[in-house]
Amino acid sequence: MRMRSLPKTRLVTAPLLVLFALGCQAPGEGAHAGAGAGGNGAGGSVSLGGGVALPPGTQPAALLPARIRRLALAEYQATVSSADVIGAGADGVSVDFVPDARQSGFTVNEAQRVDPVFAGQLATAATALAADLRTHAAERAPCANPATDADKCAEQFIRGFGEHAYRRPLGDDEVSQLLTVFHAALDSGSYAEGIELVVRAMLQSAAFLYLTEIGDAPAATVKLTPRELASSISYLVRGGPPSAELVAAADAGRLDTPEGRRDVMSDPAINLYIGGEPQARVVRVIREWLGTDQVGDTAKDSNVYPDFAGIKQDIAQETNAFLQSLVSDNRDGGSVAQLLAADWTVASPALAKLYGVTQSPDALNRVAVPSRLGILNQSAFLSVFAHASETAPVLRGVALMRRVACVDVGDPVELKIAVVPPVPDPTKTTRERFAAHSTPGCNGCHDRIDNFGFAFEGFDGMGRSRTLDNGKPVDTSVVVAGTDFDGSYADSNALVKAMSTSNQVRECFARHVFRALAATSAPELRPSEDDFVTYWKTNLSANGAAIADVKIIDTISAFIESPSFAFRRAQ
Repeated sequence: MRMRSLPKTRLVTAPLLVLFALGCQAPGEGAHAGAGAGGNGAGGSVSLGGGVALPPGTQPAALLPARIRRLALAEYQATVSSADVIGAGADGVSVDFVPDARQSGFTVNEAQRVDPVFAGQLATAATALAADLRTHAAERAPCANPATDADKCAEQFIRGFGEHAYRRPLGDDEVSQLLTVFHAALDSGSYAEGIELVVRAMLQSAAFLYLTEIGDAPAATVKLTPRELASSISYLVRGGPPSAELVAAADAGRLDTPEGRRDVMSDPAINLYIGGEPQARVVRVIREWLGTDQVGDTAKDSNVYPDFAGIKQDIAQETNAFLQSLVSDNRDGGSVAQLLAADWTVASPALAKLYGVTQSPDALNRVAVPSRLGILNQSAFLSVFAHASETAPVLRGVALMRRVACVDVGDPVELKIAVVPPVPDPTKTTRERFAAHSTPGCNGCHDRIDNFGFAFEGFDGMGRSRTLDNGKPVDTSVVVAGTDFDGSYADSNALVKAMSTSNQVRECFARHVFRALAATSAPELRPSEDDFVTYWKTNLSANGAAIADVKIIDTISAFIESPSFAFRRAQ
């Protein structure tokens, strides 16, 4: 089930297994779709077909479409683990779920589906979670006299629990449906069994599993409801459901304007300011952007890299600890420049030894690593973008071009080109073997790709430094062309240093932030992406900041504070 087309005003509460069996594509009542987009788009407010008035200068065609999207696994886990839903009893419940689909590397996206396997896993999890809540029924769903007040107590629980699970108040019709579910267990069992069955149903409901961005009235353009705004901001920043303080701010209208959202983001009473304690969501965005989150699923040939399996967890820890320190560190400011060119990392004793530096033998510590600047020279990136038994200049080069510099690289499948890897040859270095790419038909792309990748040949397939390859000296010198950091570079350190000062790279980062936070990288929504990048640049200039100085957090905040954030258009 892919939920992108405009759904209905309120999603029904029927379990997803039932919806799947019925073949429903967009559960609910009363669709909004069908209104066309038009208007002059110039100066003043724009109102379309009974839609809301847009902020001055906002182009209707640049708005994201109204839609619903399924929670990603990390969002699902954070939601059920929140104290107002299940709490600590839900920890780890999604660990064996089928993996998220990805768009541009990001797990939060509109392509998530509910297939029969996933629906079954949801049902199993809901059963376990409801049973856990039942053990706390006296506290979570108190009822002094179930014999006479069962319906009254159940309704109170359904409305209270449901407002947290669905991230909005329930309608009377929804409460009525859930009371019917409650009676299915009560009539042949107990009050506690009725509450358990209700929780099972709610945790399989589309209203629980999907976030809505549809407003509250059919129109060509809609404004998100206060609760939708609160949920959107909270899931973007925290990766989980909104707090009571954020909901109160939403209900008070404080999220309606860019200025209001800016104030709320920095309000200590709401504790949402993402420039304070590092948030796991921010770290996840960066890790997924660069692909380093997949190091845990990376395997190596134990005959070639016998130490990799034992140090893989340390490699993953390094990326997390480095990013957490970077995002929260006022000394370095959490900028893209520092991300790519920091001369330090946070490493375990084992990883520090691999890097050839020393540190405290009993902890993760910040250590100087001037020979491997920034996150692209860390083992996580170098291991993920390498083969099981050797380095991979093409994988590393394509990753840098597409993810970091936004340089278009043709796909061999789309170009109908059969890729033949260079044959193994123990008498040649990897770079010498890849000289085959200089032949006509290959050199058009590989002259650029390989020059990005060859710069990292000073590191083997698990990120260990090397000066020899098959007994011959490694050549890391490259010439980069077609970017705003064109030039000759001695190695990956020199290359990432240049990239760290590149406006092209910073704009590329802003584009990937948009794809991560907007939960889409669909080509047809490029106008929305371009609109955000324009706002991002203009907003920086208006505040007197140079692109070179912008922090990672500032780019994420800009998405939330942009005028179009609160609005959607009909598809």
